[in-house]
Amino acid sequence: MKTFAMYAAACAAIVALMGGAASLFTDDAGRQAVFASACLALGIQLLAFMVARLLQPRHFALGWGVGSLMRLVALLLYAAVVARLWRAPMAPALLSFVAFLFVMTVVEPLFLKRP
Repeated sequence: MKTFAMYAAACAAIVALMGGAASLFTDDAGRQAVFASACLALGIQLLAFMVARLLQPRHFALGWGVGSLMRLVALLLYAAVVARLWRAPMAPALLSFVAFLFVMTVVEPLFLKRP
């Protein structure tokens, strides 16, 4: 549980830094889209990390693969929702969502190695 808490704190810091930087380059509607992307990406990433940790002892590759599939499905669904229902600015929403997921996924192995 300690590893999960440390990973969640690291991800929250990453999202805060990246979201703050991204919001400097967009308007109000874009900031709302970046904030929504940050919240959703953080939730998806923490779920994917939990799946990888649960399957890690015996099926590490399967756990990481399922987490990656979760991220891909979330991206596709988010793109459909943003484009069709929410009518938010597509570029800030999707670029920030992908950036958040990518950076958090790159950091993930540092915490998967911990006991």
